[in-house]
Amino acid sequence: MKVQHSMLDQMKTKNFYIIVVFIGATSLSLWLFNYPSTSFRVIVTKTHKQINNIKNLPSNMQKKSTQELSVDPVYLNALGFSDDTVLIGHKGSGQKALPVIATSVEPGKLEKTVNFINSVRKYMETRRLVLVDLGVSKAEKTMLRKNCNSTWNCRINILNYEKYPSHVQYLDIQSYRPICIQELLTEYGAVMWVDTSLYFTNSKINESLALAQASGIAAWTIQDPTSSLTHPKMFQFFKTKPDEFYFHRAVESSHLVIYNTETIHRKLMLPWVKCALLEECISPTGAQNVGCNYLRRPLFKYSGCHHYDMSALNVILGLLFDFEVSKYSSSEKIFGAVSKDGMNYTTPQFKLRSVS
Repeated sequence: MKVQHSMLDQMKTKNFYIIVVFIGATSLSLWLFNYPSTSFRVIVTKTHKQINNIKNLPSNMQKKSTQELSVDPVYLNALGFSDDTVLIGHKGSGQKALPVIATSVEPGKLEKTVNFINSVRKYMETRRLVLVDLGVSKAEKTMLRKNCNSTWNCRINILNYEKYPSHVQYLDIQSYRPICIQELLTEYGAVMWVDTSLYFTNSKINESLALAQASGIAAWTIQDPTSSLTHPKMFQFFKTKPDEFYFHRAVESSHLVIYNTETIHRKLMLPWVKCALLEECISPTGAQNVGCNYLRRPLFKYSGCHHYDMSALNVILGLLFDFEVSKYSSSEKIFGAVSKDGMNYTTPQFKLRSVS
């Protein structure tokens, strides 16, 4: 019985001390808040001020890091964007050979590439052709060499992915295209870029070349406005908004004529390359190129399909030319297209969709 009473007394004593400590802590807290020291008041005040400052930050400041085209200068210097860069009009073979014709060769698309090469040999035999190898197999390389060699002014370049951010290897977002074009502009001074999904149907390119020489670029418009093919987040990188592009007709990036003028170098290629090198710009979170909603109304609203390098190019063109598409839009019918079923079409295929 004595043992039981002793344990009971100990428990009562323990509970008593707990209550005393609790009351003491509560009293101290109340006193501090009612009669705080100077240092304590300063700490609390500053803490609340910092919290309020963070809450009241403008949304554009909170997202500044995702809105800036901040790229490592090492990449830009390697691509010819250093302060001491000297722009060239041509290299080696004279102005009559400009622009050089160039395309990229993706793995598994050798048949289209050979079809394209044959069209160049038929209609553009006096011009140099440059094929950019994006990582084809050894067997494909062998076939490329058979079809492209120095005997008829054709050469093969290899895109060195190790020189650039890792996302450049993702061919579906096509960040490689502005990089390849810039490399060629640095070397030759003028480029006619044509994807292997197209091919030449004639040699009548004088109008397009004259336009490109005057404006720095010639491109082919489609019916869709830029706002419908561009993820809303991309506009933030160029300090603009989608509604500015509701009635701006987009152009394809699959076929372009570009001359390396000072304006094109600094105001078109530089921001285009910067965006290509920055994954969040070229491929914003949530962007995709499938599941397009072409039945939406109004038609200038975002379709749900982002066109990566093409979207960036059109935003830049709109800002650079003050939304006057006629300054760089060519109407010459030069190309045929290869459809997904492999059939060739001599009628140029420029539309992405029909607009009713």
